[in-house]
Amino acid sequence: MKYVATPLLIASLLFLGPVSARAFPTSSEMNRVQNASAVFSQMTAAIPPFVLRNAKGIAVIPGALQAGFIFGGELGRGILSARLPNGRWSAPSFITLAGASFGFQIGGEVRNIVLIFNTRQAVAAAASGNLKLGVGASVTAGPIGAGFGANTAMPSVYSYVGSMGAFIGATVQGAVLSTDYNANVNTYGRVNPLSMPGGSAPGAVRGFVCTVSRATGAPTSVCG
Repeated sequence: MKYVATPLLIASLLFLGPVSARAFPTSSEMNRVQNASAVFSQMTAAIPPFVLRNAKGIAVIPGALQAGFIFGGELGRGILSARLPNGRWSAPSFITLAGASFGFQIGGEVRNIVLIFNTRQAVAAAASGNLKLGVGASVTAGPIGAGFGANTAMPSVYSYVGSMGAFIGATVQGAVLSTDYNANVNTYGRVNPLSMPGGSAPGAVRGFVCTVSRATGAPTSVCG
């Protein structure tokens, strides 16, 4: 029987914290983490260093699918990690992305999406469980290359969309980013792990945290 997180269970897990349930991550969830880590490693080469160093949150949605002008429906499943007050990265929360339009595209292509959150307010909105990009947080296509610096005005979120190995300069206006509560409970025993240090996450999940830490100049003492 498929596990369904009821509102009462979600409320109790939020109140009781990490010891409220035992964690049994599935192979699907671990594959999602590994794919996200691989995608992020590939896509960081074109993201300006300043954007990465300034990031307050990073979401990766590998293998997202958008067919032409289709609106609505799930585009992909990924993970979101937040930068903690001490500069380290949190254990990532499992997320889904739905409802974006990329404008005029040749449909049916598989795309990888990286979202760089530039403000803690945008991360907090995403952590609340349901964030509509372009409404709850401004979003534009992210800059490419090393010439971008601190004097450039920044939106709440930059989107980086890859298609066939190349960036296509698309935004994800209108996309709804939602928390995958079931996956979080399976992996951590809690519905929101974004306050957990990444170093305390399960092995495969910690690998993603280390990948993000290295790319953003965050401490990597737990990475070996």
